[in-house]
Amino acid sequence: MAFSRSSRRARRAARVAGLGTLCAAALAPAAHAAPTTIATEQRATPVAAWAGTIAWSSYDPATNDYHLVVSRNGAAPQRLPVAASANAFDVDLGTNRSGSTYAVYSRCTTRATQNTPPTGCDLYRLSIASGVETKLTTLSSPTWDERDPTIHLGEIAFIRSETHGGRTQDVLRIGNTTSGAHGTTALVKLNRLAGSLQDPELAQSRLAYIRTNRNGTLREVHVRTLKAGGSDKRVYRATSGASAANITGISLSDTAASFMWGRTNNASETGNRIVRYTIHTGKLAYAIGSQRYQYTAWASQSLGIAAVVDPSGTGTCSANVNVTGACTVQLTGPLRFDARP
Repeated sequence: MAFSRSSRRARRAARVAGLGTLCAAALAPAAHAAPTTIATEQRATPVAAWAGTIAWSSYDPATNDYHLVVSRNGAAPQRLPVAASANAFDVDLGTNRSGSTYAVYSRCTTRATQNTPPTGCDLYRLSIASGVETKLTTLSSPTWDERDPTIHLGEIAFIRSETHGGRTQDVLRIGNTTSGAHGTTALVKLNRLAGSLQDPELAQSRLAYIRTNRNGTLREVHVRTLKAGGSDKRVYRATSGASAANITGISLSDTAASFMWGRTNNASETGNRIVRYTIHTGKLAYAIGSQRYQYTAWASQSLGIAAVVDPSGTGTCSANVNVTGACTVQLTGPLRFDARP
């Protein structure tokens, strides 16, 4: 059968196009499975996770307070047997020295408002297995407020608001509650006129935390070496431009080898990522995230990221003309860290 020159050119072009499609598919990040919703919530609150256990605060509109709940390996959440709080729990999950899973958080005597933080805040620790809650009196100051605790292998780091010489500082401290403990050690200090310290996360030899400038347009992840004289290094920066940038919380991987966090761009579909920082190499890797993530924590290799997702994009879980409202707690499933920054 004879073929015209134009038909041969068309067939060659089709083959080239097909090869290009295959190459593009091979180079593109693999599509993620649909996320699994494990809870629906009326307010967005911080989420914590460790080795398949996920914890967050569930708001009860009937009593206007928050209950601490946990989901184990993606199951439906259950309330923990501790008193409710007027403020959302700033909870973190980790382990004691023997490897049992514990939660740490603060409790405050006053309720936060839109413009003022709560006061009278002290630190607490909770055994997830037994439900026994303990006030950490050796780490809590009778005059200053503590917040954002994190626990790993029995060590506890937290942020204390301190006033010295008329100036208020965020002070990142570390200590433990063993019988031989001698108070706490100040690791980082930042004058509140310059910005704030947020969301510390402990690993065995490192401590990651977020540092923001005064107006919140610059957010940085720092990693500090815990040994005496250890370094403090900025490893990531999120700068607000046309879209407000946010870092959605630092967590430790279930292998304890990496710090994980989400980076979002409000009102932008580009640049939303889950970021992995490998501790021993200092290298960053990226998976596709979402601008709807308000808070994130690494659940496990199989469960992926636990994310508090706000479909309204407002951070309030409020309905608007585009969505019906209500936040959800979702698990992404396994992620591939092969996206561009």
